[in-house]
Amino acid sequence: MPIDPDFMKKPKAGTHNDHDVRGEVDPPEKLGVHGTQVAVDQDICNGDAICVSVCPVSVFEMIDTPGHPVSGQKSDPINESECIFCGACEVNCPTQAIKITEP
Repeated sequence: MPIDPDFMKKPKAGTHNDHDVRGEVDPPEKLGVHGTQVAVDQDICNGDAICVSVCPVSVFEMIDTPGHPVSGQKSDPINESECIFCGACEVNCPTQAIKITEP
């Protein structure tokens, strides 16, 4: 199941690495959607780091998520403000965990 296209309508659960987190957060099982313009649903991210390798401006960093049922690492849009909206990460994500939204 891909990232919920209406994730922005979900309540803000907090912040992480200077970006918003939305949706249900109950670690380690539920981690929510991280980011706004570059949003990653960490609950469906499989931790393969394809987004890290295809991003030309290094928006993503892998973070440890021990105990999560899908993977022990997740992509985090730590440099979200650097995004040039090329869409490479969104197109290449095999689990469709990323949604790019231009301002």
